[in-house]
Amino acid sequence: MKVTVEKLPTSEAILDVDLTWEEVEKASDKAYRKLVQQVDIQGFRRGKAPRSLLERKLGKEYIYQEGLDDLISEAYRQALTEHQLTPLAQPELDAPMFEMGQPYHFRLKVPILTPVELGDYRSLHFEDEEVMVTSEEVERELEALRNQYASWQKVERPAQIGDRVTVDLKLTVEGRTISDYKENPFELTENRPGLFAGMDEQIVGMQVGESKSFTLTIPSDYGNEELAGKEAHYELTLRQVEEKVLPELDDAFAARVGQYETLEDLRKVISDAIQDRKERQKRQELRDKVLEAVVAQSNIVLHPVLVKEEVEDMLHELSHMLERQRMSLDQYLLLMRKSREEYMKELEPDAERRVKQQLVLDEVARREGIEVTPEEVEGVFRMYAQAGQPLQRSEAQVRALIITLRREKALSRLVELATRPAEETEQQQGGESGEQPQQPEETQQSEATAAQAEATGPEPEAGQTDEATSSSPATIVVEDAGAPADSGGQQ
Repeated sequence: MKVTVEKLPTSEAILDVDLTWEEVEKASDKAYRKLVQQVDIQGFRRGKAPRSLLERKLGKEYIYQEGLDDLISEAYRQALTEHQLTPLAQPELDAPMFEMGQPYHFRLKVPILTPVELGDYRSLHFEDEEVMVTSEEVERELEALRNQYASWQKVERPAQIGDRVTVDLKLTVEGRTISDYKENPFELTENRPGLFAGMDEQIVGMQVGESKSFTLTIPSDYGNEELAGKEAHYELTLRQVEEKVLPELDDAFAARVGQYETLEDLRKVISDAIQDRKERQKRQELRDKVLEAVVAQSNIVLHPVLVKEEVEDMLHELSHMLERQRMSLDQYLLLMRKSREEYMKELEPDAERRVKQQLVLDEVARREGIEVTPEEVEGVFRMYAQAGQPLQRSEAQVRALIITLRREKALSRLVELATRPAEETEQQQGGESGEQPQQPEETQQSEATAAQAEATGPEPEAGQTDEATSSSPATIVVEDAGAPADSGGQQ
């Protein structure tokens, strides 16, 4: 058997295989011995019938073809092993009909994983800038917290921006009722977007008990094309006006918020929370910059099948996220006015970027000798269990965790290398002799801890939502933010 392998620049390999007739004959003998164990021939126990009777029952060509199929599989496996090829999909087979007594040639074309050629990633340097928290930032957070604890007090005066009003509201477009509310409360705000744009300005100055009719134009960029740009007629009666009463910023407020003894204690807690948030954001931005730089200096050839598979994974992730919001992927695509194919096409640039990052991190992990220990994997299972979201302990899940942890450790290593003092980088570059230095044990342990945290994501702070801590897309809100709940405007 002669196998010739040609690697193409398109991340594909062509396998040309030449077989002698003797090899085909031997393969057909092997096929006969296998088939005779499976086929019933009258008058013979299984495995005992002569080849001539089996050929009469199945056909002589069938037995030879069965042997050829085995040879094709053997040649394919042998080529993958000897030439260190990683297939990405099933190969395309070009196999003509064979002729008795003649040598045989066939060709396989298979998409393969092309090894990444890394640049000099150890020469990269980024400043790990110190994070600062200003008093203005603390006061803004404190004021937002103060607004959360505000109370509302009825007033007998004209409505103004910032008040909470209760209204009866009927909205019609071209005679069709879009919204019909009774005693609906909401806060007046400037520059309200969406369906009710401009409504708040009309309410400002109205007195309790006053009714008003007016017409506004729905914004042309409103999500519902049937309503966008059309005139909307309002019939509105103001039932109640309340003004916001903010609590005093004192020790009593601090005790009310979180049982802190003094207002300064609360300020300290807020400052620490801002510091922690900024540190996480800085670390994520630094990780992104370092990885982007390593990818940019690497030579990466992608086969389209990798990008296609990543797009499918991204769709799967989106589908799971939507399920948590009680929405199907089809409903989301309908809302976005896109077909599945159109949306998948839009995902391709992000999918390509993600695949490149994954391949680069895999190669860095190989270069740096980074591995994942069973204890690290067990640590992730333990984290999820403690959070009340236990993971299924399947082989596939363990493999996925190992891949994720290894990539996270590789990224942590890249950040460590890129943020070393410049002198240390120069010294190491001057002393390198082609082999990568072994990482100190304490460095490996710290990277493992960081990788576990990155792989599982940070734990939410008290009162913080999942959307604030997750890198997934934010929660999809169909209705206009801050507007009265629309019962029929977008149906």
